[in-house]
Amino acid sequence: MKTHFSIAEIKTTMKYLESLFDVVRLVDPIETAILTIKNGKIHREKYSCYKVWDKKNRCEICSSICALTAQCPKTKHEFLSNNIFYVVSQPIYIILTEKEIVKAVLEIISRTSDHLLETPIQQQNFFALLNETQRKLYEDELTGVYNRRYLNEFLFLQHKNSKIPEKLTIIFMDLQDFKLINDTYGHLIGDKLLKNIAQTLVANVRTQDSVIRFGGDEFIIILTNCTEDHIQYKIDKLKAKLYAICYDTKSNLHITANFGYSHSNKFILSDTMLQTMIQKADSMMYNEKKLAKKSLNSTFI
Repeated sequence: MKTHFSIAEIKTTMKYLESLFDVVRLVDPIETAILTIKNGKIHREKYSCYKVWDKKNRCEICSSICALTAQCPKTKHEFLSNNIFYVVSQPIYIILTEKEIVKAVLEIISRTSDHLLETPIQQQNFFALLNETQRKLYEDELTGVYNRRYLNEFLFLQHKNSKIPEKLTIIFMDLQDFKLINDTYGHLIGDKLLKNIAQTLVANVRTQDSVIRFGGDEFIIILTNCTEDHIQYKIDKLKAKLYAICYDTKSNLHITANFGYSHSNKFILSDTMLQTMIQKADSMMYNEKKLAKKSLNSTFI
């Protein structure tokens, strides 16, 4: 599909699409704004895009944010008044002048035929199945926290936030000697501990924050709209809560972890910036791990 349009071209395209689909609209998913074209100019309406789905906050999974980030079409299903709607989000550029180009997403919405769902119970079951499938796409199977797909698609920016936050903190956490725990006590005990650790992290961050299993015994905690002077306090609190988990009462062994973080007061929606912040937090965590090992070794000299 064409991605660059003049004002006249996008108006003509939308008029044609409106004859085929139930709803065709332009949105700015970062600001959750509806864009309209009047007198050859782009206007931002006060009406938030998610309100069409009778929601009070932005969509938990916004296909338009995902499309804007990936620069390719994304799709999803939405539900309203026992109706199923199929949403296609196409990122586009509207060329106003040589120097002024507006990023937007063209949303094409069509009501899906539900003639196979004859009863309200069948409809409810189908809605529940779709919601469950969508949830599992972004959930780590073992721990129940978010997975790397959730991270890579920037869904943490939408989580319980009406607007895309500019202040963003990435905390990288790696458990100390977890391989030794698996080798000593077995992987079933290790899995049980990972579940406990994950739920401890979730219980000690705000609802707007995200806990992600990055891989193995590594977790990422993303804080939105958090000031930098509060980060170390949060890390110290998480360390204390994890240490409260005793996995061997006889030997008095507790969970310990190394942490590192990166912070931005002006986060830009780009994969490059995300990866740079993760690498910075990972590097800081690795330095803390080296210092911890050095300190431990010196104790036994």
